[in-house]
Amino acid sequence: MKITCVIGTLGGGGAERVMTYLCGGLAACGHEVTLLTLDDSVPDFYPVPEGVRRERVNLPTFKKAGVLGGIPRLWRLTCAVRRTRPDAVISFMTVSVLASCFLLRIPYIYADHLDVRHLAYSRKWRILRNFFLRHAHRVTVLSERDRKYIALYHPKWKPAVIYNPAVPAPKGFFARPAFLEEGKKHVVAVGRLVKQKGFDRLLEAWRRICEEFPDWRLCIIGAGPDEQELKGLADTLDVLYCVRFVPPVQGLEAVYKHAELYAMSSRAEGFPMVLLEAMAAGLAAVSFDCNGPDVIIRDGVDGFLVKQHHTDRLAAKLAELMKDEEKRRHFGEKAREVTKRFSMNKYLDAYEALCREAVK
Repeated sequence: MKITCVIGTLGGGGAERVMTYLCGGLAACGHEVTLLTLDDSVPDFYPVPEGVRRERVNLPTFKKAGVLGGIPRLWRLTCAVRRTRPDAVISFMTVSVLASCFLLRIPYIYADHLDVRHLAYSRKWRILRNFFLRHAHRVTVLSERDRKYIALYHPKWKPAVIYNPAVPAPKGFFARPAFLEEGKKHVVAVGRLVKQKGFDRLLEAWRRICEEFPDWRLCIIGAGPDEQELKGLADTLDVLYCVRFVPPVQGLEAVYKHAELYAMSSRAEGFPMVLLEAMAAGLAAVSFDCNGPDVIIRDGVDGFLVKQHHTDRLAAKLAELMKDEEKRRHFGEKAREVTKRFSMNKYLDAYEALCREAVK
């Protein structure tokens, strides 16, 4: 089959990482795969997989294009899709390309990588989105909760659950990153510095326990618009001395290799790749009980799930594992089983099957 996969950019992010897995995996299965990105203003964070053809079309958003610019934008996008001559299109969170597929009569699959109950759209975009998703072959989501929500409120979207894949951690020697202090133990958290990721709540939880654990450090890896606000909060809470803010890192294998725990404080998630990767590397995890982590973490087996908004409980569960090295080791060994529970083969088989159905 000729399959075109569409995403906004290959900038750093979980959906972008999964897109490279999907394209590379489908190409390895013998399909002719084209990766189409729509915004050149964001530099690539991930490399294009071997055997995948790359197409770019640099388009302004519909909001920037305005009413008059919307039609030329759609024309350019439609021409770009037609050049790839696909049998089927898989779109990651890019609604506009669905209009092109509809005009070209190409079957398409739309994948949402966020908790659909937390998405906000204007009335105009809700109408357009609902129309095009009703005509999708399938709408894939990352949780059974989302599937039930869509089946209840949007039954014509034909939702299906496909979990993100967990890839086994690479073996070999990885040098200790300079920002992980020698002689200290580290709790690591990774993500964009935005409200959704809840790093403000993680800092509040850390304030409750940091004095009890002077040989531990909290390392927050990421960038975003809330960076200065979070650093100011850390200063206000008087925890800057034991918290490290680190810019995005290309390849986190060395970080996970030399860290002791993974923390996730998100208010909402899809099916977070950073959590899958940390657990695949053998890190026990503590997370708020939001969409995604509630399926990935087996509470009391390979990590802990904490009721949303209860920063005191998040702090208590972190402290429980920070105190108990044997429990951390046991949870970490169990955490590696995530690569079997959410394997790459299952993920690729699911999308390949949907593409074959769509073409038929």
